[in-house]
Amino acid sequence: MNRRLSPAAARPHRFRPTAMAIGALTVVALSASAAADDGPNLCEGLVTHTERVAVRAVKRPPFMQRYRDPAFGTTVMRITNSAVDTVNKPVYSTIQAWNADESLLMLYRSGGGFFGHVLLDGRTYEQVRELDFVPTDLEEVFWSHVDPDVFYYVSKYKSDLGELKRFSVKANAAETIRDFDEVCGANVMPVAGGDVHMQSLDDDLFGFRCKREDGSWIALTWRQSTDEVHTMEIGDGTDYNQWYAPMPGPSGERVWFQGDALTPDLKTVETTMDMAKTDEHSNVGTTSDGHDALYQTVFDPSPDGCNDDVRQGVAHLTEFDLETGRCRPIINEKGGYPYTTSGTHVSARAIHRPGWVLMSSIGDDFKWFSNKRKAPTLFSEIYLANTDPENPVTCRLAQHRSFGKHADRGEYSAYFGEPHATISPSGTRIVFGSDWYDSGMVDTYVIELPSYDPDA
Repeated sequence: MNRRLSPAAARPHRFRPTAMAIGALTVVALSASAAADDGPNLCEGLVTHTERVAVRAVKRPPFMQRYRDPAFGTTVMRITNSAVDTVNKPVYSTIQAWNADESLLMLYRSGGGFFGHVLLDGRTYEQVRELDFVPTDLEEVFWSHVDPDVFYYVSKYKSDLGELKRFSVKANAAETIRDFDEVCGANVMPVAGGDVHMQSLDDDLFGFRCKREDGSWIALTWRQSTDEVHTMEIGDGTDYNQWYAPMPGPSGERVWFQGDALTPDLKTVETTMDMAKTDEHSNVGTTSDGHDALYQTVFDPSPDGCNDDVRQGVAHLTEFDLETGRCRPIINEKGGYPYTTSGTHVSARAIHRPGWVLMSSIGDDFKWFSNKRKAPTLFSEIYLANTDPENPVTCRLAQHRSFGKHADRGEYSAYFGEPHATISPSGTRIVFGSDWYDSGMVDTYVIELPSYDPDA
């Protein structure tokens, strides 16, 4: 099997923070340093221990002012200014938030008379405009990996229902590139749920599922360069349930589907993963040595022991190689972390830094916000792992202070308060949402790592 080599990582400039105190937070002014980063270690200079830390009680940070995270010292900024009952958030941890060159950032907004997606400047975080389109689901919006002007979606408008669109930001207009009437039926929407992942890195291979007019379900793949469509019956009487779509591996050479790696024509099972559940939070990504992989949060032991792992694969983060079938835990109790925290999500969207995977965890016992004691490690945290077995490191980035699904003060679905932290293509920034102690509103925050260069 040929091994794909990842592109060489750029050597970003370092930044040295100068700080001034504002209340319980520290607001940071960033100044460029001439020194270049020595390599792709995104955790350089950041907290990597596994000790418990307190979650300090702080007010909602100032809008558009950088501050230093009280626990871990990273640079964070609140980039939206939500009113009560309003949501501004990244769409989901598995969906690229920044465009290909990170010049634009897409968020979802609800409340204040608008429900839909908005564009921000990807570097200044100032709003560019509200977007006029309706996808099948708010999470099913796919930035091109190669063209910063383009994103893809399936339309929910009645006039072009179910058509796959290519949207140009410069033209502020969409064009239909494919409909699937011949396989799904007219006026049927192909969708990518449950846990949505993205298209292949060359924007060539897409995966969907659809419910036909007779009530039966099919999975389908479409290759843009050749216009090939392949389908497979799913649901009752088949090996696969109807709630998930085949999701392309980054290489475009296979798809991830309910525990199996399938060929794009959906005819051959290449490998089957050793996992107890196939519907835990996860993200398709690329290993440090260029393989397609699924990065998953694991609560239950692997049936076959996860390659003789002492915890049988149970971990905040476990890597499943889609090419070899190998199971390998990354962040687990053996490494000094607690049993997997509830509300943990995965983002493997650092497409220019293969093997780097971002995590966010919520937890379900919020006494740690107020009892002034040290909280369990990874409670209410955002953290980043290098999954390269030759250079393993996990760094802890920030405390998001969100109640997530446990919130009850806002007139919106509490689900929208989950952090859904998402890493940028370069791996140097992270965007996340937070209801900030169930404040009744959800804002978006950005973490800028030391390796981030706003002038790159």
